[in-house]
Amino acid sequence: MKVDSPFLLFLATLVFGMLAVPGVAQTHVVREGETFYAIARKHGVSVERLMAHNGFRDPLKLQVGKALKIPPEEVKVATKTTRLEPKPLMRKSLRVIIDAGHGGKDRGAVWGGVHEADLNLKVALRVEESLKKLGYSVTMTRRSDAFVSLSQRAEVTNRCRNGIFISIHFNASLHTSVKGAETFYVGEKGAFLARSIQEKLVSGLKVRNRGCRHRNFAVLHQTACPAVLVECGFISNPSERARCSTPWYQATVAQAIVQGVQRYYQNH
Repeated sequence: MKVDSPFLLFLATLVFGMLAVPGVAQTHVVREGETFYAIARKHGVSVERLMAHNGFRDPLKLQVGKALKIPPEEVKVATKTTRLEPKPLMRKSLRVIIDAGHGGKDRGAVWGGVHEADLNLKVALRVEESLKKLGYSVTMTRRSDAFVSLSQRAEVTNRCRNGIFISIHFNASLHTSVKGAETFYVGEKGAFLARSIQEKLVSGLKVRNRGCRHRNFAVLHQTACPAVLVECGFISNPSERARCSTPWYQATVAQAIVQGVQRYYQNH
């Protein structure tokens, strides 16, 4: 039946509106000026679903007074999202004491505007970050440009249980042609740690291998645990100084030290 009277149109709309009970199929009587888009938006359905539900292909054929069936709400099936929790970090039993050589009033070697103390700290902080990500406990003898005496460094180290000590340095020589990396150690376990780090330094940096040697440096022999001192390159050599100053070189040194620690941990 075509509804032409405004009153009858209002009455029909009112009746159908009263029948619009939640959970029950609803209808909508088309008013003058309404479109599929407006009706679909009003009832929270898509135009495509509204037209398909009522057998329409052409939206222009919609007529005033037409009772449209409103499609039921889509039932959204709740899907359980499985959240992959990161595996808890396996804490290592080994504690690594990282010693950034020099600092504060003790600048170490200074060549071409490059301060050894600054390079030492940059590498040390990188090593600390990487080791902590691997689950190692790390103690730093200094974390800023501060002066720490050799005896204080040893005291910090000797308070730690089941530790290894790694002192980070950059080298210098009056003979500016000298270059390369070398590692010093005390003790049998220190020798193994030194070789593990030295091998990674040479292969990663592609520098001259100056080897591993036993030396009774105060910072080494005053410590009670396996201890090494790593000389990462010569800042007195112009070309090597330029390399040592780059983030890539510092990151590669840090990686070599971390890999050496990993090898030590796996064998001791």
